[in-house]
Amino acid sequence: MKLTHLRKGLGLATALAALVTMSACGSSASDDNDQAAGDGEADQDRGRHQSVTPFVQVPLGVDRGLFKKHGLDVEVKIISEATTIPPAVLADQIDFAAWSYASFASLASKNLPLITVGPGDTAGTDLASDYTQLVTTKKSGIAATKDLAGKKIATNSLASLSEVQTRVALKNAGVDPDSVEIVPIPYANQGAALASGQVDAAQMAEPFLTKAKKDFDIVSLDALDVAIMPNLPASTWFTSKKKVEQDPDVVRKFQLGLRDSSEYAQSHPDEVRAFLPQFSVSTSRSSPT
Repeated sequence: MKLTHLRKGLGLATALAALVTMSACGSSASDDNDQAAGDGEADQDRGRHQSVTPFVQVPLGVDRGLFKKHGLDVEVKIISEATTIPPAVLADQIDFAAWSYASFASLASKNLPLITVGPGDTAGTDLASDYTQLVTTKKSGIAATKDLAGKKIATNSLASLSEVQTRVALKNAGVDPDSVEIVPIPYANQGAALASGQVDAAQMAEPFLTKAKKDFDIVSLDALDVAIMPNLPASTWFTSKKKVEQDPDVVRKFQLGLRDSSEYAQSHPDEVRAFLPQFSVSTSRSSPT
């Protein structure tokens, strides 16, 4: 299955954490590779995804009816505590989730029954197209990443892609990563933490980045995905082994909806730009503080 990636070429900063709740509607129509649902009765599904704006293709696809045509009704909610997502999937509280490849890979040693079902997004190629950035406030006096030695930096979570990105950017700028204090602060709270002086800089991703720039005097220092690799494969969608075994039809429908949503976003960049502000607003309202 071909999945094109949303952010490439959009010139948008996109990324972060979100919840998706879904119901599979057996009576809905589907296209080419999908099969008609059984007897028309609704199968209840719950899904969530760690999302920042890279995952905007899913709420956009929901809004455009691209999941419903495959028989899935999807309600999108946003969370910022990404580490709560795998346990929720395993507990059968949600069905599908999106997480960074690095974070998902860190679960491999635990032999958890989680299975990837499709790619999420790729990173940008420069500061303008990277949705994850190292930021500070204008009043901090920090002009560049090289000025962060001995400072305190917020990341969304520790032992994750968020921390890896930050450490790589510091090293690339000639700063010893061990000379800084890295503290976990949810994306939704990072703007306030910067404004109050709780931290000197933050690893921040969209849509929280756009909102923070509007609400606080924040400036960008570095493109963090690009710091690792331009066009970095950043995320993957996954579910539980139990879901794949018990509801293969629902899993396939989700994959088709994800494919269509990604391709739609790629071919309609203007619609993505128009949709992003409302997604950012819903994110800020739904994220726990």
